[in-house]
Amino acid sequence: MPMSVLAAIVIVFVMSMFDYNEAIYLFKVHKFDFSVWIVAFLGTLFLGVEFGLAIAVAVSVIIVVYESVYPHTAVLGRLPGTSLYRNIKQYPN
Repeated sequence: MPMSVLAAIVIVFVMSMFDYNEAIYLFKVHKFDFSVWIVAFLGTLFLGVEFGLAIAVAVSVIIVVYESVYPHTAVLGRLPGTSLYRNIKQYPN
């Protein structure tokens, strides 16, 4: 089989692996998950399945540790006329 045909088969397979809608969704919702997705995809593409997944797991563990060390915090303020407390960045008044 000619090399160009094999290359075309590989390219079509790789394009079917790449889920654009999922990438766009992850980019909008959570940038860290998007970065893990990109690392897993590129690592698997260029280094093979074992190394790609190992790198993706390592990046995931690093992100979990980072988010555990620096959790989301919010300064709360009471909404006027109620007993509700909300983030002052969302409700500046």
